[in-house]
Amino acid sequence: MAKQLPATLKNFNVFVDGDSYAGTAKTIELPEITKKTEDYRAAGMIGEIALDVGFEQMKCTITYTGVDSRHIAQLSKCSVNDLPIRYVGAYERQDICEHVVREVYMRGSATSLKLGEMELGNINEQEIEYTVTYLRIVDDGVQLLEIDVVNGVYIVGGVDKTSQINNLLGL
Repeated sequence: MAKQLPATLKNFNVFVDGDSYAGTAKTIELPEITKKTEDYRAAGMIGEIALDVGFEQMKCTITYTGVDSRHIAQLSKCSVNDLPIRYVGAYERQDICEHVVREVYMRGSATSLKLGEMELGNINEQEIEYTVTYLRIVDDGVQLLEIDVVNGVYIVGGVDKTSQINNLLGL
């Protein structure tokens, strides 16, 4: 049996608020998904355990080249989930010569804009950090994960992990 090689990112695009940033988005740091836990120990236990109580805050950072007035406009969005962000990455499996696509859909708000260092004759970089309240990961049309912090949705591989609780609460 042949060993599988990793899929290599061949190209990507970023869309923020419906606008394509092909040609100016240099890097994107996708959110870190970290479960929030509460340490717990009670009578009869010989140690602590970590109880799952939700998720830590998620953030996304995009580095852009050049200057763009749309970056400043992104800061003016009011709601915590008003700003749609979409990453599309084209990956190549070089062991079987097939291409796969990963799409990451996010909603959130721009929380910081680093205008960057200006140097004559160089391309300026600006960095925007976004707080992410919604995250959906899709590989080749198959939804792997959906987290909607505001609406209490957590779906993994098509299994809704929060539906029973939401039904009990009448949500």
